[in-house]
Amino acid sequence: MSPAVLYRRLPGEGLDAFIAGFRKAAGHDPFGTVFIAPTASLAREVVRRLGEEGVPLVADAVTTLAGIARKIVSEHAARETLIPAAGSRLIIARLIAGGDYPLLSGAGAVDELAILFSVLTMRKVDYPAALGDLQGAKSAEIAALYRTYTRFLDEHRLIDESTLTARAIRLLSGDFRTVYVYGLFEPMPLERDLLLALRESAEEFFYAIPCAANPAVFADDGGWLHPDEIIEGKQTSAVAGLFSRGPPGDYRGLIRIAERRDRIDEVRAIAQEIRDLAAAGVRPGDIAVAFPDLDGAAPYVDEVFPDFGVPCTVSVGRPLSASPLVQALLSVLAAPARGYRRSDVIALVTSPYLPFTRGSELDILSREARIVAGTWDERLVALAANLDEQPEPEAARDRIAEKIAAIEAARITIRRLFADLATLEGAKTIPDHIAAYRLLLDTWRAPVMPGGGEPDLLDDEARDLAGFTRALAELEELARLLPGDKVPLSEFFSLIGTLTVGSRAGRRRNRNAVQVIGIREVPHISVPYLFIAGLVEGEMPRLTTRLPFLTDAETRRLGTRSKDDVLREERYHFIAALLAAQSRVYISYPAADDSTPLVRSGFVDAVREAFAPETWGNSDFPDSRLARAGRAGALLARGEAANPPGLTVREAVCRLNIENYHRKGGYDSPYDGLIGDDTAIAGRFGEEAVFSATALDTYADCPFRFSMEKVLGLAPLPPADPDLTAQERGNLVHRVACRFYAGWRRDGNGPVTEAGLPDALRRIQATGREEADRFTFTSPAWVAEKEHLLGSPAAGPGLLERFLRHDADMAASGLIPQAFEVSFGLPVSPGEVDLLSVPDAVAIPLGGETLRLRGRVDRVDVLPDGRFAITDYKTGSRHPVLKDIRAGKALQLPLYMRAVETLTGMQGVAGTYYTIRRGDVRNRPVFWDKAMKDCFGCFPGSQQSGVEDIRALVEGSLARAGEYLAGIRGGRFPPRSDAGPCPVYCGFKTICRFDGLRLITAGGEVNADGTD
Repeated sequence: MSPAVLYRRLPGEGLDAFIAGFRKAAGHDPFGTVFIAPTASLAREVVRRLGEEGVPLVADAVTTLAGIARKIVSEHAARETLIPAAGSRLIIARLIAGGDYPLLSGAGAVDELAILFSVLTMRKVDYPAALGDLQGAKSAEIAALYRTYTRFLDEHRLIDESTLTARAIRLLSGDFRTVYVYGLFEPMPLERDLLLALRESAEEFFYAIPCAANPAVFADDGGWLHPDEIIEGKQTSAVAGLFSRGPPGDYRGLIRIAERRDRIDEVRAIAQEIRDLAAAGVRPGDIAVAFPDLDGAAPYVDEVFPDFGVPCTVSVGRPLSASPLVQALLSVLAAPARGYRRSDVIALVTSPYLPFTRGSELDILSREARIVAGTWDERLVALAANLDEQPEPEAARDRIAEKIAAIEAARITIRRLFADLATLEGAKTIPDHIAAYRLLLDTWRAPVMPGGGEPDLLDDEARDLAGFTRALAELEELARLLPGDKVPLSEFFSLIGTLTVGSRAGRRRNRNAVQVIGIREVPHISVPYLFIAGLVEGEMPRLTTRLPFLTDAETRRLGTRSKDDVLREERYHFIAALLAAQSRVYISYPAADDSTPLVRSGFVDAVREAFAPETWGNSDFPDSRLARAGRAGALLARGEAANPPGLTVREAVCRLNIENYHRKGGYDSPYDGLIGDDTAIAGRFGEEAVFSATALDTYADCPFRFSMEKVLGLAPLPPADPDLTAQERGNLVHRVACRFYAGWRRDGNGPVTEAGLPDALRRIQATGREEADRFTFTSPAWVAEKEHLLGSPAAGPGLLERFLRHDADMAASGLIPQAFEVSFGLPVSPGEVDLLSVPDAVAIPLGGETLRLRGRVDRVDVLPDGRFAITDYKTGSRHPVLKDIRAGKALQLPLYMRAVETLTGMQGVAGTYYTIRRGDVRNRPVFWDKAMKDCFGCFPGSQQSGVEDIRALVEGSLARAGEYLAGIRGGRFPPRSDAGPCPVYCGFKTICRFDGLRLITAGGEVNADGTD
């Protein structure tokens, strides 16, 4: 056994001397001298420093403990293959897929089992015997899978990352004559065995252990190494005594602490402080930013640092699974593997990395067709058929024909796409799956890489593609070692997903940029300026001790690591990071994650108690381009001079006037939608134009929304709703009620009464079943919907039965349902509409002009003397009231009344909304002739809606309609004119400039069309 020298040092102490000793020894024996570092970051730093000194090095002469084990195995085990972590997970996944381990399946099981197996190996746990009386069926299954896994490795001459160390110990035979080991903190049992083996085989062995007079953190004194000589460190530090309740130290110049509002604000504050340091002459390469959760913080850094112009390099690449390019390539497998779900197919066809150009159109059509998965062609055919059957004005037929043609084109695209994807389906061997996948990508010439763009982004995409190509090659190589069983596409897709989660793309390294690293990479690296961010409970310290698949009791029984052990290690990493900072360390923590409050780390409190540090940072970010733009906008809003980035003075003045003159008080400029005379608008909505009552109601409520829908032809993206929409629910009720009453009246029946209720109920339920069966939904929600419509012993009377019973209760009014679906200005299809219907629009005089109206009246009830009431069915929870009609906000019932009067010559006396929805089935008059109390007194809620003069009410609505026509033809399309909230159903809320406060401050002097 070689003599061993043990150095007990503070973290980072004596590193220069260790590097110098290694440099001297390597100069005499370059192939027999190694330097073992605790992290890859420190190994790279040592190599960099030696390279700058011009010292030639043998490959892997400076490495980690795992690296030295890999070096030993690669030189002595030529017939064995080292597999990466993703490879071990692949093997575990294939073994579980055999079905012999039912207790170990489930989401995330493979990753958790791989972690458990590694712990059992590295800590030399005799599993499951170490559990004693806690053994059970689950532990037996874990042990059986563990034995099968290790046997598989042995039989196929494979070595994974945990068995690598044990294999290196057996193969080690005098490879290294001089060994330097620096900074390892509490090596695991198997790692200690390797270190002891290295000491035994070497001629000289130098071991520097992190040590300080602080037993709360530094418990390992290196005695297990049995050193021949021990050299104690000479340096002391109050920082190393943190958590030991020692006397406070004066570190106000070195350590600073800040609380920030949230995670993004924290990273912005760091970026601004870095810019301030750079302005003071600090080089970016002399600054490091450390996070406990680097993967979680990296997206914030990628977003914020470029905004501040801070160059940075992140120490680890992101998982391949997080790459948009790799996600696009995986979507090719996901679509057929998961049954052609709408979300998967749309992700595929809308990706810029795949060669499809109709993705957005297909997204909209698939939403309208209510596609969930698998039934694409059937649903698209049904959508086209439904459009073709809809009675629309002649002017809309061209638009419908274009839509049907687009649907047919979408069907062709889908058929071709699915034919290509079908080549991936079925059970195949893994190599055959890979071959089919590659062939399809080659056929498509995918991925489609951009020809130009932001250089860093292009570089990231190239790295992601190289990483995915490498992962696919690793899978292909591993597949040769696996049995040649055929696996379904879903399992192959799962294997690829596992591989991409466990693999990372490479990262650009730039020593002249700010180094963004994990806090556990910092120990021993000398950093002039260090930021330690994200210090919240759960991330630092991270106190998880329970092993995957084990209970707390089982974990304690195995004796792996206690909570005290984990806390001690976390404290060490924190102290070592503090000691790495040479000039200043900035500590920070976010108070919240979005709207979720966070608890700051107890380490922050320990630093405050021990060192009374200063604070740092403020809320002003002068070097942020976004912040500068925000400040310029605020100056514009206050009417002050501003020079926003990217704007000329002329442009800035123009925007200033827009915000501070035109957008004050009532709407009075084109910037608020007051376009003015426009020949295109005037021609489109001129005297020959046909309007619907709904369109006029839309203009009355919000001219801006009218312009979006009717002038520009825009529509919000339809929801991807697999069940009945509100409009479809309303149409279903309309069709059932119309068909029932048309047949009921055709057979010579009068109003529904108690005597005729059983027959009426039988008829309407039969009609309801027929109409409901036209829908092809299969979801539980649709089953419940039908049950509520038709009724059942479990749900009780359905909507249709309650509808008829309410009509029977209202029979005393003398009103007889007589006409149904009376349409005008729409195509007339025999059997679909009432005989009163006409294809031409109804011309309604408005004084100086004429309103050409189209629409469909749900129902007309007639009294024996020929007077009638208009009824509109409503399946929603809200509808207008008399006040809205008088205010000109609801024109439908008055306009429909005048239209029916024009068609029939009869006199209208009431307008009602018939609510048919769960929990509310009743016909409520919105307005009725107050002289007819005997007729309408039996209607619910009629007491407050009687009107003295129906004629005056209708004429008032017609006058309002004339105003709206003038507004439309005059190009006046401002946001809504009242200060109330926008309706929840409006799909244009995110793009309009409605401001209720602005209207309030206008002093109530705003007209119906929004003008002063």
